[in-house]
Amino acid sequence: MNGAFLRCQGKEEGIYAMLSVRFVLAVQDSRYVEPLLNYVNGSSYSSSMQITAFTRQDAFLQYMESGEPPALVVGDAEMLMAWFHLGDPAVPWLLLNDGAGMPASCPAGGSHTAKYQPLPKLLEAISARCHGSSTFPGGSNGISGGAGLQTGMAAVIGVLSPLSGCGKSTLAMNMAKQFAVLGLRVFYLNLESVNSSVLFPSGCDGMEGSFSRLLYDIKAAQEGGLENVLQVMPYRLRHQGLKCDTFEPSLHVKEIMEMTRSDTELLLRSLGSTGQYDVIVVDTDGASGVREERLQAVLEHAGALIWVLLDDPISMFKSGIRIDQLLKPGECFSGGLMKRSRFVVNRYTGQLVNRPPRQDIRIDCTLPYIPSWKQLHQQELLLMSPIYQREVLKLCRQLLGGGDFGLSGENRGELYA
Repeated sequence: MNGAFLRCQGKEEGIYAMLSVRFVLAVQDSRYVEPLLNYVNGSSYSSSMQITAFTRQDAFLQYMESGEPPALVVGDAEMLMAWFHLGDPAVPWLLLNDGAGMPASCPAGGSHTAKYQPLPKLLEAISARCHGSSTFPGGSNGISGGAGLQTGMAAVIGVLSPLSGCGKSTLAMNMAKQFAVLGLRVFYLNLESVNSSVLFPSGCDGMEGSFSRLLYDIKAAQEGGLENVLQVMPYRLRHQGLKCDTFEPSLHVKEIMEMTRSDTELLLRSLGSTGQYDVIVVDTDGASGVREERLQAVLEHAGALIWVLLDDPISMFKSGIRIDQLLKPGECFSGGLMKRSRFVVNRYTGQLVNRPPRQDIRIDCTLPYIPSWKQLHQQELLLMSPIYQREVLKLCRQLLGGGDFGLSGENRGELYA
C-alpha cells in the first residue's frame, strides 16, 4: 500500500453498470482497506460499486480538491476531520466510528456507522447512504457517453423505436414495472404525442388535467427564471399496475407537441433532482422524426437508449436510416450515441433472419412473441405475461450490471438464418 490510493472498480461494460455508485474510502489503516476491497471484488457489489481508496491523508485531500466529486466519502475520523478543515464539504459523507457517536465538530450533511462490523452489513450501510444522497452528475454513476444533464440520483433510460407499432411502449412500461420489482424507485415518463399509457388506468382519481398544469408551470418557470424552484412532485401519482410513479396521461396532443427541448430538459432535471427516484424510464415519440425536440433532449441526456426493433426488412432498414441521421456531423448527441445504445428485437420467434443494417449494431436482447396478445381485450394483460416479464427482467438486470444476457457474449449479433 505504498501508492497514493487503490482503485476497486466493478466489472462493468458500457451502460450495464449505469446504476453503480462511486465513492471514496479514506482510512489510514491499510489492513482495514485491503480486505474490504477484496471482498467487494469477489461479491455481487463488484458490478454496483466503484471505490477509490486512500490510506494517505495528503493524497486524499489532493484528490478531493482536484478530482471528480464522488457520490459519497466514507472515512475514519482523522481523515474526515482533515477534509472538513478545507471548508464545508460539498459531498455527503459517512463516518466510520469506533463505537462513539458523531463528534460535535462534524459539519452537516453526514452520518455515521460502526467501523468494525460484518462486511455485508457495512456495504449495505454504504449503499443505502449512496442511494439516499448521491447526486450522480453526468457520467459519475457509470452512465457512459451522456451529455451531463444534472438529474439528481436518477438514471435516465430512453426507450425509442424507428417506427410505430413495434411494442415500444409495452416494453417501456414493463421495464418500469420490473425495475420497481427489483426494489428501485422508478418514474415512468411518457413523452409520446399520443400517450399509450392512457389505456392502462393508474387507479388514482382527481388528477385529470394535471399534466397540462405542469406544462404551464414549466413554461412559467423558464420565463421567470425560476427553473430551480419548479415543483413537479405535486403532479405525480402512483400507478398501481406499474408499481411506480408517473404523471396523469394527457390527451391534448397539441400541447404535448409544443413541448420544447428546454421544456423536456427542465422536466427531466426537476424529476431527478427530487432525490426520490433511482430510474426514470422515458417512453419517447421515437418514430416522429429526428428533429422532434422532446426526442432530441432524451437522445442527448439519457444514459441508456433502448432501441426496439422487429425482425423484418422494413424495421431494420428504417433503423439504419434513423441511426445514420443521428450520426450526421453537427448533432450534439452523436458522439456517444452508439456507446449508449442497446438494441432489442421484439416478437422474437427463435431465430433472427434479418441482419442489422449497420455493422456496429449488435442485438443485445430479444423479447418473445406472445401470440395471445393479438386477441387481447384487456390491455392490462400486456403487463402480466410471465414469459415476457422474465425477459424484460433480464434486460433490466443487464442495465444494472448483473444478471444473464438474453444472448450469450459469443452469439450477440450472430444468430441469423
